[in-house]
Amino acid sequence: MLRTSHVLLATATTVATVATGVMLGVVAPATADHGSAPHRVAGPEDRLPDLQMEPLSDHRVQILEGRRVLRFTAVIANRGDGPLELVGSRTSTATEEMSVVQRISQRGGGHESVPTDAVMTYAVDDNHSHWHFQHAAEYSLRVPGEEHPRVAHKEGFCLIDDVRLPGASSGETAESAEYDGCEEGLTETRSVTQGISVGWGDPYTFDVWGQWIDLTGLPLPGRYCLEATADPRGLLAETDTGNNTTTTLVDLTANDVKVVGTEC
Repeated sequence: MLRTSHVLLATATTVATVATGVMLGVVAPATADHGSAPHRVAGPEDRLPDLQMEPLSDHRVQILEGRRVLRFTAVIANRGDGPLELVGSRTSTATEEMSVVQRISQRGGGHESVPTDAVMTYAVDDNHSHWHFQHAAEYSLRVPGEEHPRVAHKEGFCLIDDVRLPGASSGETAESAEYDGCEEGLTETRSVTQGISVGWGDPYTFDVWGQWIDLTGLPLPGRYCLEATADPRGLLAETDTGNNTTTTLVDLTANDVKVVGTEC
C-alpha cells in the first residue's frame, strides 16, 4: 500500500488491497495452494523472503454502498532471510498484464531471476492508480469445523516497505527500506519493481477500498473463522509457506463483530 512516509509498527496488524473476485453466499472451494507454482528447489546461496500475515485488527461491520460488509486492517510482513522483490514487465503497452519475475538475493551478492505464474495489472479502484501484484492475499469466512469457506475475497497489492516490524521473531535484522511505490500514474510503463524488504510490512487499513468481506447471504448472527492468507496461490518462493495464514474467531451480527479468539 502506498503511503507518504515510513512509520514504526507498534502493534500487530495485517495486510492487503484491490479486489479481483468475490464469491458470495455459497460454499466455495478453498483456493490457497501453497507450493503449486513450479518453483525451483532453493539453493544454499538463496536468501529467500518469508511472507507472513500479521494478526488482523480494527474489525467492524459496516454498510458500504448498500452492502453489509466485514472490514478489518491487515499487514503482509517479510520476516525471512532476504527481500521479496518482484519485477513485472511486458513487451507492449497494448498488453494489460505484466508477467512477473522474482529476483532472489544471493548470499555472495547479486541475485537470480526466477519466472513465476504471477501477473501485475494497473489498478484504479483503490484510488491509487498504480500497478498491483494480483492474488497477493485472500480473505475468507468459514464456519468452524468446515473445510471450505462460505465467502472468499481475493486481493491484489502494490507491495512496498511501509512499516518497520517490531521485534526480531525470526532472528531477522531489518534492512533499509527499498520499495516505495508501484509506478503511480504510469499506465504506459513496461516495467515495474515492487516488494517488501526484510523486517518490513505493508499494511492495508480497514477503510481502504476493497478491504472487506461481503456478508450478503451469510446467516447472521453466527460464529465464523476469519482467515487471511498471503500469496494464497503459492506463486512465490519463500523459506516457509506454513505461516502465510492468520485466523481470528469472530461472532458476527448484522451490526457488530466481536473477536472471540486469535486462532480457529
